[in-house]
Amino acid sequence: MVLGGDVGGLGVLVSAIVGFTVSLWGYYGYSRGSETPICRPSSKVDCLAVYSIPQAWILGFHLSSIAPYYYGLTLVLALISTITWWEPALRILAITQWGGLLMVPYLVYLELFIARAICIYCTIMHISTLAIALLTLDELLEALAITGV
Repeated sequence: MVLGGDVGGLGVLVSAIVGFTVSLWGYYGYSRGSETPICRPSSKVDCLAVYSIPQAWILGFHLSSIAPYYYGLTLVLALISTITWWEPALRILAITQWGGLLMVPYLVYLELFIARAICIYCTIMHISTLAIALLTLDELLEALAITGV
């Protein structure tokens, strides 16, 4: 069960929609190499500066191209979880979000200390992941057999 019941389920769904939408917008901005209304080159909020660092590539894939798949999976699992309350989907969602949350400190480090800029899209995705992870904490604990709930 999601923390907060139906309201928590709605929070998971809204966070998943936000994460997916923002991941698409970030990918679009990166793939076009263009600025957006909230990300300006040579400012402290410069998404392209963050996307341009060498560490933004993992196994030949750019993080901006991985994010829509991650948040697409998140959205599908969130939809299945909130519509059907199917336990395996909710547990997979919890595990993927907590796994993603483990990456956030490193990604924030890359933004602040390597790129020396903030990617607002990345920040919104980090918040989305955090929100879903917190709302699915009970499921994670059950999946790991830490609690007998």
